[in-house]
Amino acid sequence: MTETPRAAPDVVTRSIRLLAEQGWESTTVDRLAQAAGISRATFFRKYGSKEDIVFADHAANLERLEQLLARSGATPGTDPAVVLREGVLLVFRHHLDHRERALARNALLRQVPQLRERELITSHRYERVLQRYLRSALPETPARATLATALSAAAVAVHNAYLRGWLRAPETDPSAELAAQTERLARALVAGFGHPGAAPAGEPTAARARPAVVVTVLDPAADTEQVLASVRDALR
Repeated sequence: MTETPRAAPDVVTRSIRLLAEQGWESTTVDRLAQAAGISRATFFRKYGSKEDIVFADHAANLERLEQLLARSGATPGTDPAVVLREGVLLVFRHHLDHRERALARNALLRQVPQLRERELITSHRYERVLQRYLRSALPETPARATLATALSAAAVAVHNAYLRGWLRAPETDPSAELAAQTERLARALVAGFGHPGAAPAGEPTAARARPAVVVTVLDPAADTEQVLASVRDALR
């Protein structure tokens, strides 16, 4: 999938707002280019299609996330749970820092079902970036690959649950709660997958080494507490 080039925030925000206010089908690329003060050809060259500009800021945000994870991975002794917390918080703060854009995009996604598939693809890209980091940062055990997959998926699910809550009440700032919940989730999953030293004292070594495979099916409308409760129940 071709990466969308970085776009000026004002152009991206204005374009998304225009699409949400005037309608997806009725707003042409010519109209978006006119609003941006550039030619149609320049708009296509810089931002791509209408669909591309709706998610244009995510390419730069993914790059920032990868840089954070790379710096952490190059620093000996870093705690993967803390790094995961900071990575999720970086992504979440991006939405808060671009409040008008996030709200306009949410309104547009509610109007245009075809954009939801692209939104899902974008979520999977964040998940893959986190998973690559965790595959190398987590302790080397037989369950590491499985844990990296489960933890990256769970972290994105929790982030998205908080994001949906914030979009419903954008006057709030749940960043601190999201950070704490993400770190708590990471430590719970690491313990549940039998990370050496995570099992209670006196538990047989074989039990500690045996990975706990967790399969959790989440309702897309579930709130954060429901997500965390599902994971905790699966780990019991």
